[in-house]
Amino acid sequence: MAPDAPGPCSASSPVAPVRAARGASRSSDDARYMGIRRSENLPRRLWVAAPLTLGVVYLSMGGWLPAALRPETWVPHGLNGWLQCLLTAPVFLWSGAPFIRRWAVSIVERDTNMFTLTVTGTGAAFGFSVLALLWPDLIPLAMRAGAHAPYYFEAAAVITTIVLAGQVVERRNYEKTGAAVRALLDLSPPQARRVTDAGEEMIPWSEVAVGDLLAVRPGERVPVDGRMTDGTSAVDESIITGESMPVDKKPGDAVIGGTMNLLGAFRLRAERVGEDTMLSQIVRLVEQVQEDDAPLARLADRVSAWFVPVILAVAVVTLVTWGFLGGDSGWITGGMAAVSVLIIACPCALGLATPTAIIAATGHAARRGILFKGGAVLERTAALDTVVFDKTGTLTRGQPVLRRVEVVGGGDAADDVLRVAAAVESLSEHPLARAVVEGARRRGLSWSPAGDFQAVPGRGLRASVDGKSVRIGTAAWLGSEGVATDSAEATVEALVESGCTPLVLASDGRVVGILGVADELRAEAKSAVAALQRLGVEVALLTGDRRTVARALATEVGIASVHAEELPDGKLARIEERRRAGRIVAMVGDGINDAPALVRADVGFALRSGTEVAAEAADVMVLSGDLRSVAEAVGLARRTLRIIRQNLFWAFAYNLAGVPLAAGLFHATFGWMLTPVYAGVAMSLSSLFVVSNSLRLAFRPGQGAGG
Repeated sequence: MAPDAPGPCSASSPVAPVRAARGASRSSDDARYMGIRRSENLPRRLWVAAPLTLGVVYLSMGGWLPAALRPETWVPHGLNGWLQCLLTAPVFLWSGAPFIRRWAVSIVERDTNMFTLTVTGTGAAFGFSVLALLWPDLIPLAMRAGAHAPYYFEAAAVITTIVLAGQVVERRNYEKTGAAVRALLDLSPPQARRVTDAGEEMIPWSEVAVGDLLAVRPGERVPVDGRMTDGTSAVDESIITGESMPVDKKPGDAVIGGTMNLLGAFRLRAERVGEDTMLSQIVRLVEQVQEDDAPLARLADRVSAWFVPVILAVAVVTLVTWGFLGGDSGWITGGMAAVSVLIIACPCALGLATPTAIIAATGHAARRGILFKGGAVLERTAALDTVVFDKTGTLTRGQPVLRRVEVVGGGDAADDVLRVAAAVESLSEHPLARAVVEGARRRGLSWSPAGDFQAVPGRGLRASVDGKSVRIGTAAWLGSEGVATDSAEATVEALVESGCTPLVLASDGRVVGILGVADELRAEAKSAVAALQRLGVEVALLTGDRRTVARALATEVGIASVHAEELPDGKLARIEERRRAGRIVAMVGDGINDAPALVRADVGFALRSGTEVAAEAADVMVLSGDLRSVAEAVGLARRTLRIIRQNLFWAFAYNLAGVPLAAGLFHATFGWMLTPVYAGVAMSLSSLFVVSNSLRLAFRPGQGAGG
């Protein structure tokens, strides 16, 4: 392969300009939604903020430590405040600069969101602390912590750092959205063998033209869509069609670009190239679905849409009311009361409510082999009411195995039938042949070597075993060879109905047995389906495989709704139908043909054993490969949403109870006044509850009905 040969992702690829243009559009949409430019370099800001924040926390809250480790042992109180300010300023003003910019935009555009909520509170805490540090005499004695003015630098630093960490994680997840398209394009080989009068020549994939004669060798991927002109082979089309068994190909048959040639060399005439190939059409489907899928609104943003304006209004009214009605010290008292309002309403608990729960839940899920790609995925997973499974490679292992051996005529025992079949099939490289041989080996059988071996592509095999003429293959082929197959018809039909591929064995012109080969069902498939159904989730099967195979498997695992013989666009359409009907749908798949449906679904689940394309297109990766993890993920997500709602309720309860006290509403009647010191205590208590409540997710599994 030439090192400078352009591949399918290169600039010369016909698909590349389309992918690049659409990728840029999506990146622009992401940046506009997030309100943060990629040039802001959030990871670097986080690396700076994290150690500085730890220092602030130690200086402000180290009084809980043993006496020898307390900050006052090393740092006088007067210097303590200056050190806190020195450490917090870079965190709030530089690491948090993107949030401040987004806060300013939200104020100008009157579009309040999580940034408005966060920066308003952290700004109030930081501003008040700087005021208390520079002009402590402005703080009335009654509002001080002992003889010293109170500081709230740690609130500004901690909240900024936590939100920054969340943004870094989200940014990384957004940047992965183009990886599915790149992985799809990589399935097309970067070069193709073009056959000319002078022989074969290697040309870049992008230079293949309609009508070119191409050569494909065993173990290579088909470069473009075309029609076989000579040679025979078995082609693995599962990544495109979902067909679980390799498809035998002969001259005149269509072949699909990106599929794998398993056996034999062949030539094909190119019919569809570049953007016209089926693989490129799947790429376009994935890109279009990604563009159409708007980001889910954040719960905190929805809350802040009304909470922030209300708190700001209360703070202003508090200041003005005390200023005009509070006498000589009214403006000072009003200023302190307004600051108390902003501090107790500081979104420490609100800012922690969602990320702490998500961090705890995703950390627990990761230890269980479940990777969620972002907090919004958790929210959608919790709402799921329908889970659609792919078949090949998902509910099954994607590998043919010997399922049944049926004796015909009563002459030979099942083991004798299998010995003869294995003797012939051991000389073939076909995947079905390997399944028969492996099945015989698992039974501990041995066999005599076969002679006079001959393969008839797409039909069957001829050989001699122990002096007898043996044929094994399709019933139709044996009939054309003069073998009476009437006695096998009922068994063949029953095997087909049960989802097996029948291989008919004849010895000396008489049918002696029938072998059933089928894709192997995952051991946990039944329990995985049952677990989802116990959660109240409807389960469906969506596959490109044959209808009889799909129905047989669905019956075996307990699935009532079946859609079979669906190509990638058909799978996408089925998912869209359910979503239009108001269902919240998850797709569980492993192949390239599942990628558009995985992206279109509200939540896409991919197994680690599947393709890279499916993994990149999905929202949730099941690293363990255990299908029961899908139900566990749903249960955990539901618990996480409940925890987040509890956190938000608790945060609001503190705010709603504390804001009137902080504003001095009960001062005239009862003499109650919540100073900034106690406002800070209340704020800390609410944050402590939120963190403790969220940590429950890190230690308890999410299985069971309702999570």
